[in-house]
Amino acid sequence: MTSKDQKGNTLLAFTVGALMGAGITLLLAPQSGKKTRRDLRRMGQKALNKTEALRLELSQSIDNMADEIWDGLQNEIDRGRDWTEKKVGEVHRAIEAGKDFIRAEINKAKKS
Repeated sequence: MTSKDQKGNTLLAFTVGALMGAGITLLLAPQSGKKTRRDLRRMGQKALNKTEALRLELSQSIDNMADEIWDGLQNEIDRGRDWTEKKVGEVHRAIEAGKDFIRAEINKAKKS
């Protein structure tokens, strides 16, 4: 979870930083409006590209985490199923042993 939070914080910090940089650039730029607008468009496109890259990375991380959780869950389900089958077999053997014992005792009682 920490990695997810860190990536979210990084994305937020990057976005805020990009917006602040754009604002400062507008205020301090000693160049024409046309050049400033072009630079802002470039900066905006770079920010958009980086944001999209971070979004894709975060999405892939989440997908990988979900796959790992799913695989772990399936393994635990299989372990539970194996354990249950083993215990059911033990119970059936115990019941059969109990039946055999009772039959033997009944036969002893009949012979007596």
